Amino acid sequence: MPNEKTPAKMMLGFVVRQCAVALGHRPSPAELAEWANNQREGRRRYCLFGRAITVDEARVILRHPGRPVTVRSAGPYPLYSLA
Repeated sequence: MPNEKTPAKMMLGFVVRQCAVALGHRPSPAELAEWANNQREGRRRYCLFGRAITVDEARVILRHPGRPVTVRSAGPYPLYSLA
């Protein structure tokens, strides 16, 4: 059983896949940055990575989809299908 104090992690590729489903195609760095920086939950707007990312940072994310990153909540995430 993992240590409860160890933050949950997920791969960047999962985030990129969610963006691709939302856009209907693989995102460019500019599209990924725009999507990640403008998430909405009801009336609340937030940045997916906790702060706005630049196009250059999005470019790095797209090059390293296997990199694990810490996530704030390990709660249930919506499941997306490309079908």
